[in-house]
Amino acid sequence: MSTHVVTEFHARPGRGDDVEKLLLEILGESLEHQGCEVIRIVRDQDDADHVAGFTQWTERRDYENYLAWRTERGFTGTFEAMLTEPLAIRYYDEVFSARGVAADGRATEAQEG
Repeated sequence: MSTHVVTEFHARPGRGDDVEKLLLEILGESLEHQGCEVIRIVRDQDDADHVAGFTQWTERRDYENYLAWRTERGFTGTFEAMLTEPLAIRYYDEVFSARGVAADGRATEAQEG
């Protein structure tokens, strides 16, 4: 079963764009790392300095190895210098997943029908 990881970045005021930019710059390497299945980067609609990564890994160990690799290369320190608090990392097991009617275009058909 995959492990879902939510990593939250609470940027210093006005640094949300910098955090987002760095995350997008390293995205290619991240996607190629052992065990990486999915990455989503999101920004809080009510606080542009709050950025989060929703990622999915084959195993928790894969993310932990990835984080250690990033830390060794200095990226964790680079992020932390832009933040008001340490990275918040949470690990989740998926209990249920399904696509809603709007996810596959059926919303239009359902409204018309």
